[in-house]
Amino acid sequence: MDYLQAIDTLISPASESDLPVIELFAKSYDLDCEDLSWKQFIVAKNSDAIIGFGRLKTYPECTEIATVGVLPEERNKGVGLSIVKELIRIAPSEIFVTCVIPNFFHKAGFETVKQYPFVLQKKVDFCKLYDFSDEQIFVMKLQK
Repeated sequence: MDYLQAIDTLISPASESDLPVIELFAKSYDLDCEDLSWKQFIVAKNSDAIIGFGRLKTYPECTEIATVGVLPEERNKGVGLSIVKELIRIAPSEIFVTCVIPNFFHKAGFETVKQYPFVLQKKVDFCKLYDFSDEQIFVMKLQK
């Protein structure tokens, strides 16, 4: 469902035509680009231009918020948090995120966990490819 987040910013499900833009930004931000499907994404738009995006990745054993990105000039304006809150709203009761910015996700209600579905280890390993250490990589969980 579409709704206004801030003046001139609309968050809605992505369309097929949004995917090339999402993929371009996701790659440039070194985000998870594995198995991208426009049906997984929501987008934040300002004047019909994508300014942010995020997706829910569903695995047999869990659901993960992934590939959350906001254009640099739109950061620190609440766009990213609005995207995450909408993903939480439409997600099942238990949601995970693997990240290197735990304070951001803590604001949305996520807590760091030590035990998590094995499928998320692949994401932890992905973060290590970008020289993040174990101490900098967090798997977090939110229970609605």
